[in-house]
Amino acid sequence: MVTRPKALLASVAVLLIATGAAFMLIDTNPGSATSTIQTAPGSSSVPVPAARTGLASSSDKVRLKVVEGNKALADDTGEILLTLDIQPGWHVNANPASMEFLIPTVASSSVNGELLEIQTRYPRGRVSDITLGDIALEVYDDDANIRLLPDEKQTAMLKEAGKLDMTVRVQACSDEGVCLAPADLPLTLNLNDTNTQ
Repeated sequence: MVTRPKALLASVAVLLIATGAAFMLIDTNPGSATSTIQTAPGSSSVPVPAARTGLASSSDKVRLKVVEGNKALADDTGEILLTLDIQPGWHVNANPASMEFLIPTVASSSVNGELLEIQTRYPRGRVSDITLGDIALEVYDDDANIRLLPDEKQTAMLKEAGKLDMTVRVQACSDEGVCLAPADLPLTLNLNDTNTQ
């Protein structure tokens, strides 16, 4: 029987581990461009591709916008109407979520870095074809609206600040049931002219 030197076997093992690690680092989001690290002026270094995790995020499938024509805080009873812009074939979990371990869609607001508890009304979820056990999951589709209803005191505070920072946490799932990592969708509303940033 022919024995192989231990050094040769160790080299093969290291090569197999390195090859497996290289496959794990391949970007699984084909629609994204690889970013590069900028070099300092006058540097002779060649730009090196920045590392990517390769994980898709819910922010790749969902955007947040203020409903067009919405006159936020035009009077003391002004409401702010947010719309979820969701790509076809995708949805997000309703609020409340259908099951305890699912991540619901949740809106939060802040003014000058301080959390502001504005009354929020979520739409009723659509009962989807996706079931876990005996429970059909309730979801939001494209153009679902979330209403923020500031009270009189909050409205005065917002008018004085001139802007409102909002974040909506979502988890996007495909209609086939594949879910992406949750994401916080930020949006800043300029209350003087209702432009968003």
